[in-house]
Amino acid sequence: MKYTDKVKRRIYYYVVANYKRIESDEFILGEIPWNYKCHMNSIQKVKEGKAQKVYACVAIGNSWKDIFIHFINQLEDGKYQDNTWGYTYEDNRYYLIREIAESEYKDIGNVFDSIRESLIKPNSTKFLRWLFKTGTEFI
Repeated sequence: MKYTDKVKRRIYYYVVANYKRIESDEFILGEIPWNYKCHMNSIQKVKEGKAQKVYACVAIGNSWKDIFIHFINQLEDGKYQDNTWGYTYEDNRYYLIREIAESEYKDIGNVFDSIRESLIKPNSTKFLRWLFKTGTEFI
């Protein structure tokens, strides 16, 4: 098994064990701009008044190797909405990490980096992080 696979498997089990999964019936269809800017899209929806909150989550695709830090919205009725991947939310499992405070919107890149570090650091070794420089190869 490659080193990256080993770390991804650890991250996968860590996420599943430690974060609440959003069930598919808690989601509604969102927009799909195909721009891969989930952090910006979710903030924009709040600023437009089309969503109430921004949440950081981990999205896991069909394979445990497909792990993404992702940002989604929560609406007034409590439903979640993915305003980046649109209907393809059906192909992923989402695990909530935390709500993003409005005061963090301007530093959303730092929030992303902090979440990445919080997932990679406890699930890898110092050597692996050095080998892959920042660890961005993992997620």
